Amino acid sequence: MAEGFDALGATLSGQQQYFLKVPGAASAGALSVVSFEAVERLGEPYAVTVQLTHPAELDRADYLGKPASFIIDPGDGSAPRTFAGCIMRFTETQQTRDFHGYEFIVEPLVARLRLTRSTRIYQHQTAPEIIEAILRRHELVGHQFSFRLRRQYPQHAFRFQYQMSDWETIRLLMEQEGLYSYFLPGKFGEMVVFGDDIDHYLYKPELRVPYRETAGLEAGVEAVIGLRTIAKTVPASFLVADYNPDLAWEPLKGEANVARKDKTTYGQPYVFGTHHLDFEGAKWEAQLRHEAAMASQVVYEGESNVLELRPARILRMDLALADAPNGQVITEVIHTGARDAAYRNTFKSIPSDRRFRLPLDEANWPKIQGTLSARITSPSQYQYAYLTQQGYYTVRFDFDFEDWPGGGECVPLRLAKPFAGALQTGFHFPLIDGTEAAIAFRDGNPNKPYIAHVHHNSRQTDLITNQDRWLSRNVIRTQSDNKLEFEDWEGQEHVKLSTEHSGKSQLTLGHMVDGKWKRRGEGFELRTSGWGAIRGGKGLFITADDQPKASGQQLDMAPAQRLLEQALQQSQALAETARAAQALAADCERQQALLNDSLKQLRAAGLLASAPAGIALVSGADLQT
Repeated sequence: MAEGFDALGATLSGQQQYFLKVPGAASAGALSVVSFEAVERLGEPYAVTVQLTHPAELDRADYLGKPASFIIDPGDGSAPRTFAGCIMRFTETQQTRDFHGYEFIVEPLVARLRLTRSTRIYQHQTAPEIIEAILRRHELVGHQFSFRLRRQYPQHAFRFQYQMSDWETIRLLMEQEGLYSYFLPGKFGEMVVFGDDIDHYLYKPELRVPYRETAGLEAGVEAVIGLRTIAKTVPASFLVADYNPDLAWEPLKGEANVARKDKTTYGQPYVFGTHHLDFEGAKWEAQLRHEAAMASQVVYEGESNVLELRPARILRMDLALADAPNGQVITEVIHTGARDAAYRNTFKSIPSDRRFRLPLDEANWPKIQGTLSARITSPSQYQYAYLTQQGYYTVRFDFDFEDWPGGGECVPLRLAKPFAGALQTGFHFPLIDGTEAAIAFRDGNPNKPYIAHVHHNSRQTDLITNQDRWLSRNVIRTQSDNKLEFEDWEGQEHVKLSTEHSGKSQLTLGHMVDGKWKRRGEGFELRTSGWGAIRGGKGLFITADDQPKASGQQLDMAPAQRLLEQALQQSQALAETARAAQALAADCERQQALLNDSLKQLRAAGLLASAPAGIALVSGADLQT
């Protein structure tokens, strides 16, 4: 086949002419093309590498980054092939007395998007809308890009460009959403076209060329002079699944087989974590993966001198191809030519009745390990927790300087908790505006954020530090200073449950201190400056009898019972004396019944108060019994 190219070059050499035009450079008219290589692929910006000479030394500033067009003129009166873009690389390769050698690389305007690495959030947009937003941010206008789409694209609540160039983001979206791109000459320069189906291939004008081996080559005739077919076994179907916490009843799975009649396929890969939100999305994710596999099943690799070959172009030949009865769609072309060699190209293609899908390189899709810092947000610094009906919070990532409305900086995020479960069990501590949050990502997927935990910082300092001996305290504290406090300092252990309401209502167990850490007692204290009530529906037992180390039963009232028995015996003796003196005697039987039926073990709703050293009740006014 190499001999055929030599013959083709010998036949056509001198007919084609190659030019590099740089409108803004006065010296560009003296540029002479030595050779070139132009690489085009579906889904990628093209790159034209041109070797040139010039009689003088060129100023880099006149060329680098400037608009430029590389032109291949067939020399036979037919339309030339033009690559209109900008010079992305300027290299001086040679210096002699007679000329200077240069290598320029011309790429389309969107290739510059590779230079802008960024971290950015997109909310409530479809993939095409995100792509358009990126292009317009780089000041591309309507005539410089076009969307030719069949699929109805879902609106994504959240998409995250993390430390990726803008072109890498577009490329990833194309891969994940089943899009491809190619370039066409437009009225005002080159246009990038985004498509998603076979309808968006380039069918017109029809490109039908002969297939001619070297022996049948005719001078000046465009032809395919070599073609080989590469076929491989691909999966018979795909199964995908993922978990959506908003539809937590069951995993959302789907499968697809887009080539049921093909008996050369085998197996069913299972992919978990494809980030679909419902069963329809699961079916699409499975379909996308199988279409991508089928797009690579049969690949043609050819050689030709057909100048019109470009990505997305439909090519038909007079050679019957079993897998491509309706022609091929070009997926890649490498054009070459030189002063002493005619134009030629090598190309790759697939059957035109298959949807082209970019290969899904899921293993190299972006992953975020660890966490990113953010702040809990709300409209107008809301006083309390600003969260959704599901208990989700909005945050502003610390990297984000976009002008979002308060409380709308991010899709609402779940909060991970150290304990959570059925029946609303768990730790439930709402987060307030300004709290520093650490955002993690489920499966490492940048599009699956959640609040992993929260932090103190120099602005919102930690309560437990080495200052003022707080290091021995364990505290749960809310924004209104409701507290549950545990003190572990040896000899001063205590537990305190308190609120500022009603003049410091609190229950303290153990060692007691005041606000200045001065001792004010020990044991327990239940206090409030408001109303107080002690209520026991089955009875109350108040006693000053000790029960060391809480070793007895709750209603262990033996000392109290002994005192009651003694009192009853004394009462009975007094009653006997009273009866002998014909005086009014106490009703000892009722007292015995009260002791046995109500107070003993609080068998009824009674109140028993006991103190071995005495009980006193006093009042500043009346005292009634």
